[in-house]
Amino acid sequence: MDIQKVDMADLELVKHFIGQVSAVDVLPHFNDQGKAEYKARVLADIVTTFDIERFQTLKAVCAGKIVGFGALRDGNYLTHLFVSKSLQRQGIGKRLLSALLNMTEANEISLRSSVNAIGFYESYGFKATGSEADFNGIRFVSMCLTR
Repeated sequence: MDIQKVDMADLELVKHFIGQVSAVDVLPHFNDQGKAEYKARVLADIVTTFDIERFQTLKAVCAGKIVGFGALRDGNYLTHLFVSKSLQRQGIGKRLLSALLNMTEANEISLRSSVNAIGFYESYGFKATGSEADFNGIRFVSMCLTR
């Protein structure tokens, strides 16, 4: 498994990958409004992560296939971190997260965690900065890592 920078040629593959992972790991935790909002905003907005002026974006590749994706905005906000369901709990997410964090010198990194990923981020040292919140049916917990 390799961690590689993403380029525009990866856009459609990344969109498809995130759609697949979201369908099994994220969307089941939302009500109908949240599912519609996520599809309209989050999935449709993936192209913005390819703006190299604001984002550091990486993919995990195994046997020529994307199995992970992560994006860090402005060096201090993790916007995306996805790993194929069948490969979770094998260290891919931590390798992606570590690689992204090594690309920035920020002392604090924040994110909005999906409810299913809170334990993962806590295991890396992130702390919840509030209780579970809901934005148009999208459930999340704001978290921060201070280093």
